[in-house]
Amino acid sequence: MFGEEYRLLSQEGHLTKSALLSGLDAIKKANIDDRGLFYSGMFQLSIGIERLLKIVILLDHKIKNNNSNLTNKELRDYGHNIESLFTVCSKIALKVNGKELGLDEKQQKILQVLSSFSKGARYYNLDELTEYHKNSDPLKDWSKVIDEHIWTLKPSIRKKLEQEALFYCDNNRLGGSYYSERNINGQPMTMLEYHYFLHATSKASYHIIWSIISMLSPFYHLLQELTYEIHNIESEQGIKESIPFMYEFFPFLLSFKHQVLRKKQWSWDK
Repeated sequence: MFGEEYRLLSQEGHLTKSALLSGLDAIKKANIDDRGLFYSGMFQLSIGIERLLKIVILLDHKIKNNNSNLTNKELRDYGHNIESLFTVCSKIALKVNGKELGLDEKQQKILQVLSSFSKGARYYNLDELTEYHKNSDPLKDWSKVIDEHIWTLKPSIRKKLEQEALFYCDNNRLGGSYYSERNINGQPMTMLEYHYFLHATSKASYHIIWSIISMLSPFYHLLQELTYEIHNIESEQGIKESIPFMYEFFPFLLSFKHQVLRKKQWSWDK
């Protein structure tokens, strides 16, 4: 029988995995005609990434402190700033693997938006209604993530999407008429723009998910190294393994790019 610590960390692993997969699914399905899923995606991803980072910090603390856990205050002191937590984990990775965790510009933007969302931007709509102008609009912020990934599409694909939008509007005599809702960046959009961004956002979502997966993939091996080190410590102490193989909760982080760009659903690891 495994002990209470093993059970709690197993539950944390399942929770973190579920949050990440649900977040990826929501971002995959979200679009300008179903923008509530953007909030769901950011909510689940911010939770999942924060907990993933804190698992790494907790394991590293056990290694440095004779297999003892963080106090509750020490854990709370790390807060909800995902960017800061990522920096802490990058230093842990440098110590463990000799290499810091690198991010490209698109990944940095994703991390920034999710960190802002986690720290308070998730309340933006209600804050604005109550004249508490502190946080930026998460949908406007995420629209920049989408735009950056639309530009990663092949020029031939973008050209085809433009032609298809023009063909649809011409056939339906929509011309320069405006769509009934604004784009997620808050700007009015014509029907032509609506049909272009609807399909371009869908195409870009696969690449956004690849940015997230490739950003988090080093954590699989980092968790593996930390878990092995703790098990070695426990073996030297002559005690039974108290933590599960934490990296085994996240096999989807090892997905190849061609797999990610074809994958339709992430929840339940389908």
